[in-house]
Amino acid sequence: MKIQEMRSGILHLNLNKRVENEGRENIFEPKAASAALAESNIRAAADGEMDEPRWSVISFSQREAGGLTYDQAIVLISELDSYDIAGLCIVTDAAAARL
Repeated sequence: MKIQEMRSGILHLNLNKRVENEGRENIFEPKAASAALAESNIRAAADGEMDEPRWSVISFSQREAGGLTYDQAIVLISELDSYDIAGLCIVTDAAAARL
């Protein structure tokens, strides 16, 4: 098939389905994080754990910092992100020690 013979993908859309779905209510219903965690049986960190200096910030290349509270780790991630350091995430110090 030549490029000149190709048609736009928009022409292939079935616009009738879009009109049928307009009357339906929104299928996506956001839930609070605590409700979602309760339904999935995932244990959430206790509030006290977030304030303990037990969090590390890691990147693809190394452990950037450790012994931080979760709030300090969030601030550090935003600072490091401004320097375009890739792969930033927050993990516990115990998990970071295994890297």
